[in-house]
Amino acid sequence: MGSLRRKIVNKLKNRYRLIIRKDDNLEEKVSVVLKPSNLILLISSGFLLFGTIIYLMLAFTPLNYIFPTRNASYSNREFFELIQKIDSLEQGMTQLQIQSQILNQVLSGEILPKDIPTDVISSPSISSNDENLSNYESDFISLTTFTSTRNFLSPLTGVMSDSFNVQRNHFGVDIVAKHKEVVKSIQQGTVIFSGWTPEGGHTIVVQHPDNFISVYKHNSVLLKKTGTFVQAGSPIALVGNTGELSSGPHLHFELWDKGLAVNPNQYINF
Repeated sequence: MGSLRRKIVNKLKNRYRLIIRKDDNLEEKVSVVLKPSNLILLISSGFLLFGTIIYLMLAFTPLNYIFPTRNASYSNREFFELIQKIDSLEQGMTQLQIQSQILNQVLSGEILPKDIPTDVISSPSISSNDENLSNYESDFISLTTFTSTRNFLSPLTGVMSDSFNVQRNHFGVDIVAKHKEVVKSIQQGTVIFSGWTPEGGHTIVVQHPDNFISVYKHNSVLLKKTGTFVQAGSPIALVGNTGELSSGPHLHFELWDKGLAVNPNQYINF
């Protein structure tokens, strides 16, 4: 055992010379004396320096987002902010899904959203039973109590040819006016639909504050695109006679509150 140790110690003390010569004339360019112990020390120092550089990069550079370290005091704060952003995005997606469901109901003429109790109405097509109709109309009255603070403007100046009538499944009012008369937004809001539907023709839908939605059907021309913000009284369409359910130039106007069609006469002085 002792002899083996002496052999190892002697080998570590041996001196070696590293010589670099030119290939063409063998002229000596570099000559370095090396000892195994010095070589081991040099390699160890290199690894230590490399490890220190890597640690500093991970601790004090943007790489810390990928490989967090204990010294990264800001990483926890940034992580918390990221969680908040994700939560906000999830809430936004939920709101968009609800808005999409309501919009589909508006465009298809459905009146019963999923969150309305089933004991109020048995199906989207209102029952002809007088008692059910009475209960339904009572429910409408409770949901559409007139409040003058809404400040809704009239979308059009004309003659009302048909009113809101639950029994006939007519969930809006019809206003007769000249062809291409200007249709205006009843309040500020964002256009969430601007396009064609088979029954309503050129249709535009505006989302207002407090979950109100206004619908304008049978237009000849749509003046605003989806995603456009409009002010109260802004021109958004021109009166027309488009769609399967139109028999002359007029505006079919609907007002929806939280997914339920309400009587526009209780909110707007036409």
